[in-house]
Amino acid sequence: MRTVRMLVAYDGTEFHGWQRQPGWRTVQGVLEAALGAVLGVEGLTLQGAGRTDAGVHARGQVASFRAELPLPARALAPALAPRLPEDVRVLAAIEAPDDFDARRSAISRCYSYRLLREPDPLFGRFAWRPARWPAEDALQAASGVLVGEHDFSSFRSAGSTPSSPVCRVTRAEWRAWEGGLLLDITADRFLYRMVRSIVGTALAASVGADPAGRMRAILAARDRAAASATAPARALCFERAFYPGESA
Repeated sequence: MRTVRMLVAYDGTEFHGWQRQPGWRTVQGVLEAALGAVLGVEGLTLQGAGRTDAGVHARGQVASFRAELPLPARALAPALAPRLPEDVRVLAAIEAPDDFDARRSAISRCYSYRLLREPDPLFGRFAWRPARWPAEDALQAASGVLVGEHDFSSFRSAGSTPSSPVCRVTRAEWRAWEGGLLLDITADRFLYRMVRSIVGTALAASVGADPAGRMRAILAARDRAAASATAPARALCFERAFYPGESA
């Protein structure tokens, strides 16, 4: 048995998220089926660094599995390519230590969220155009408050699995991209729909006189009702996962 670590990218538009679900097209399900065909095995289970929601994309998802390999790990990406649909690709595959697990071994994860300044038929598939365009400095003032270790209950949507609401955010920075503004956010873990809740709340807070103060009050409330609407899924992208020995 060998452990394989894969780097995966996908357009999440037509997927019902990462996690395998009976009756739904998911990234995990599609990849497991393709791997089973290539390796000639049944019941193979992939672990993913981030369980992205329906409509969410990825450029740096990490997945791992253990299996008997009839070929070198590096040969998996080209072998899988003809068996995968156009909206998901294995970019690379390497052999990893036996105890490597894409989800449990990760020490932090990075997401991006793209805001679109003007309507665009191409970018509109991967970005969201808010009704009112925000000021970048106000958005940054609101989002910068989140850096550090906090209870993020105010940004966890209903339906999440029971777990500690405490997360450590190491980066929450807005910057320009070709179509508008982009949020880079990195944390040791994320709650269900946390990033999308942060974006919607930061946009609402940015129109007030004290965006940072408003966000501090929402964070301190530890109540989802204190925050604003959740931003759409299509503009969220899983960018990268970090593991011990890798710099974030």
